[in-house]
Amino acid sequence: MSRLLRLHAPRDLRYEDHVLPEVGPDELHLRSLLGAISTGTESAWYFGTDPQLDPQFKPLRFDHPEFPRIIGYEKVSEVLAVGADVVGFKIGQRVVARYGHAEEYIWPASRAIPVPDDISNDDAILAVLMNVTSHGVRRSRLKLGDDVVITGMGPLGLLTLIAARLAGASRIAVCDMYDRRLELAKRFGADETYNPNQGQVASAITDQFGPGAFDVAFECSSSYEALGDAMAVLKRDGRVCVISQLKGAYSRHPAFGLDFHLGQLELISADGGWDPHRQARWYFSAIQRGAITGISNMITHRIPFEEIESGFKLIEEHPEDLVKIVITYP
Repeated sequence: MSRLLRLHAPRDLRYEDHVLPEVGPDELHLRSLLGAISTGTESAWYFGTDPQLDPQFKPLRFDHPEFPRIIGYEKVSEVLAVGADVVGFKIGQRVVARYGHAEEYIWPASRAIPVPDDISNDDAILAVLMNVTSHGVRRSRLKLGDDVVITGMGPLGLLTLIAARLAGASRIAVCDMYDRRLELAKRFGADETYNPNQGQVASAITDQFGPGAFDVAFECSSSYEALGDAMAVLKRDGRVCVISQLKGAYSRHPAFGLDFHLGQLELISADGGWDPHRQARWYFSAIQRGAITGISNMITHRIPFEEIESGFKLIEEHPEDLVKIVITYP
């Protein structure tokens, strides 16, 4: 028997008993050690702000989502049992998995990522979002020496900053509404930081560097306004990669106006991630050789599994105080 969390409707999150099935021949029985709350996608489901929940939304690629549903997708776990045909895993080993908020779970071995002994749980939990952001950097075709602007310095933006620097970015300018995140961005290698609460970001960047000074932009804030700022500072034929799902009414934000058209810009979307095993090998080795350091400093809050809703309350009421929330398990 295990407990899990199921979202029955926006703001209706319930703990439920879950009877685990028998471990299949290609599966692992996992016990959760550390989880996390996604301040983007997962929070949008919880608060009911995800565009897919709009009854006027007419999706072509997928059906309208249904409730109840399990939310969450970041987990570091311990192997409790191994299926008969599984090789390469042993009891007591730590893995990264992408199941929802649950104490224990049965998970396909092919989708479990082994965690090296010298990688902490805090560093390992960030492998999931780093897969998302490094996928965006790969899709952007960022080249050695490119100048980069990133909008939004939440976990996705900070991890994009780290991945872009490792990919060869030269100058990186970032923006966010909260000073705590901008301070972290400086620690992770941002050259210039901008706060839209202190003035128009695109104008400030242009005043400092001149028009069209940046090659590649990454949108990590879910904001159409921020996407517009990013487009305004790109050089002609620049590339903008949207990593965070955009939210809000498009008609209010002319993101695809003259800056997009006259700049002959290339708009790229990045959804999901790339080969998780190859990505984890790259990510863990970057930590081991010291190319990535202090990444777990973006973890600002630790909340017990029994109190997960207090994490969503923090996101709603005190976004200025938090960056990344992790979930601890007894």
